Amino acid sequence: MSLDLKDFRGKITTEADCVLEAQARVTGKDRQEIARDVLHAWALRQIDEATVLARLLRAEGVSVASEGLVGESQGVRGSRKA
Repeated sequence: MSLDLKDFRGKITTEADCVLEAQARVTGKDRQEIARDVLHAWALRQIDEATVLARLLRAEGVSVASEGLVGESQGVRGSRKA
């Protein structure tokens, strides 16, 4: 299965550039593939953390954005309902 890919261009530090180049030389992988894999793994961790956080907040009775709090005009985002 092939992932849908989005175009992204950005600047990186010299250190990150050197690590990408070293990894590319050692593994034979393309620099873009290495960067994509690293970002994808990071994104998956962020999703996992957000899921756990939402569950913890819900267990404590705190509304979360995914439940429609964003865009509501009442109360403070993330505040407990009285």
